[in-house]
Amino acid sequence: MKLFSTASLLYALGAVGLVAAALPKDVPLRLSQGFWHARFSVGPQNFSLTVDTGSFAVLISEGLYKPNPTSVQTNQGEFIQFNGANEDGTLFASETFTFVKDNVTFDDVALAGFLVGNITDGDPLDEDGIIGFSPPASEITDPNDPTFLAGQSLAQAICDQENISPCEFGLALKTDGTGSLIFGPIDESKIKGNLTTQKTLAFDAWWVVNTTEADSPFFVVGDQVVTHIQPIFDNGTPNVIGPLDTVRAALESVGYAIIETTDDNNVTNIFGTYDCSCEPARFGFSFPPSAEVHYIDLGANVLNRTADGKTCTANILGSSMVDAPTWQIGQTWFQGRYVQHNLNTSTIAFAELA
Repeated sequence: MKLFSTASLLYALGAVGLVAAALPKDVPLRLSQGFWHARFSVGPQNFSLTVDTGSFAVLISEGLYKPNPTSVQTNQGEFIQFNGANEDGTLFASETFTFVKDNVTFDDVALAGFLVGNITDGDPLDEDGIIGFSPPASEITDPNDPTFLAGQSLAQAICDQENISPCEFGLALKTDGTGSLIFGPIDESKIKGNLTTQKTLAFDAWWVVNTTEADSPFFVVGDQVVTHIQPIFDNGTPNVIGPLDTVRAALESVGYAIIETTDDNNVTNIFGTYDCSCEPARFGFSFPPSAEVHYIDLGANVLNRTADGKTCTANILGSSMVDAPTWQIGQTWFQGRYVQHNLNTSTIAFAELA
């Protein structure tokens, strides 16, 4: 899920080592309702949280977190709004929460005094909440507190404790609903073909930096290059979301039926449907100087199929909330790939899964 507006964002996620532990390898992930989940403990409680590279907070859904002897209330609160909060990626979720400091454990790595958002009023989130793995937030200020600091990501806190340098982690997401989150260097045994590397912003999102239009990625339909784009890679967004008019034209060009909806917030979304017995169109992206096209795996389409199996929905959708040339590259594109995130070099790299 992409965090797209906040009242003021996160206070410092000040975390220190609790117990040195073995570096986690292949932390198991599972796919459900368009989101990838992992186990995460806060104090004595265990949660199933959405692994989300589009946000940087750890948030526990309303009513689930219980104070315990290790928790410390901070009397600091926050409001965050997400998009891409349901299976087709069209709904918003607004969350109000208070921060608590508590001991947290992700796989075998434990951190003490980590700031966790305890949601006190908000829209439903998938399962028990969110673990954010975006780069740290930037430009966070509080006019009433000159010592206010930007938040530190969970990934950075784990890297600091486990001496992972450069600080990097990978997502290896299969098309069968299973996957892994892997800290440290890319596992070469899990990839095949060429590794594509893109420079990203150092803060807020895995947003590819394009210095000129000529070196920016392309949106591709079949074997036809359509337009230059600026992609944000976000596995916490269920689908691939592009600008309204661009997606409408792409879906019409392959003969898909168009479904257009406008919600109470005057947000318009465009979907394309087709007969599941027909071979679907191929949508993908290329990244100069390479001409190779990285398509959404056709196996990911099973997530967008009616119960009777007859009507399928394309795994790209158009939204009036996305302005050209920005695209959100969601988890359907991640499936079948190993996607490596490096916080120190501010790069994202990917290759096909072996």
